Amino acid sequence: MIFFEILGQITFWLVMLLGILVIPIGIPGTFIMVVDCLIYGWLTSFSEMTAGLLAVLFVIAVMTEAIEFFIGAATAGKYGASRQGMFGAIIGGFVGAIWMTPIMPIVGTIIGAFAGAFAGATLLEYAQTRDKEKALRVGFGAFLGTLGGKLTKIAAATAMAVIVGIRIY
Repeated sequence: MIFFEILGQITFWLVMLLGILVIPIGIPGTFIMVVDCLIYGWLTSFSEMTAGLLAVLFVIAVMTEAIEFFIGAATAGKYGASRQGMFGAIIGGFVGAIWMTPIMPIVGTIIGAFAGAFAGATLLEYAQTRDKEKALRVGFGAFLGTLGGKLTKIAAATAMAVIVGIRIY
C-alpha cells in the first residue's frame, strides 16, 4: 500500500512540474495542473484537495490565460500597434508555433511563437501604416509582450504548485 502512495505522490508532482514546463510551448499547463489536482482530490476523497482550493486554482488558471493575452496585446499597443498589428501578433504567434513545431519540436515551438508574434505584428502594422520604423517597433513590442505573458504564466503556475504543496504538507 505504501508503495502505491509514494508512486502516486511522485506521479502527481511530476505532472505538476510538467504543467509548468509546457507553458513556453503554448500548452495551457495551468489547466493540466488543475486537472491533476482534481484527480488527486478524487483519489484522496478530497481530504486535502478541497473544492474551494480547486476553485481557486481554476480561477488562477483562467486569469493567467486572460493576463497572457492582455499582456501581449497591451505591450504591442504600448509600442504603437494598431488593431491590425495586435491581431498580427496574436495570429503570428500561433502560426509561428505551429509551423516551427515539426521542424524542431519544443524548441521550435518556442522560437516560432516569439518570431511569429514579431513577424505577424510587423507585417500587419506595415500593411496598415506603410511605416517601416513603426512596424518594427510594434513587432518588438509584440515579442516583448509574448515573452512577458509566458513568464507571467510560468510564475502563476509556480505559485499554484506552492499553494498546493503548502496545502498537502
